[in-house]
Amino acid sequence: MERYDEIFIPIHDLNDDWTIYVNTDPEHRQLHHFVQFKMFERENETLWDIYSAFNEKLETLIDRYENEELPADKVDAAIAIAESFRNKKTGELEKAAFEKLMQALHKAKEMGKPVYFWF
Repeated sequence: MERYDEIFIPIHDLNDDWTIYVNTDPEHRQLHHFVQFKMFERENETLWDIYSAFNEKLETLIDRYENEELPADKVDAAIAIAESFRNKKTGELEKAAFEKLMQALHKAKEMGKPVYFWF
């Protein structure tokens, strides 16, 4: 079974640490609190240049085996940073992964919510 990574956008304000909703066995995860974007690990690997730019410019720590929040007030900046990489994503896998990331970022902007990275 191929491993996948997830990006979450909360549907409503969460009063608790967001990881308690997803950091459990699959049978008990409370994903109805989120809009969920799944990406196969091999797809997500094509986005590390973008995540590195986020980390550098937005003071985040998006990394493998880390759970990171991109605050709602940084989503516009993240969109601008990601867009600067669009032309570098030329392969089909890269393009598909890039579009999933952009969909997640635009959904967060539309909802005024943070983005949670679960890798």
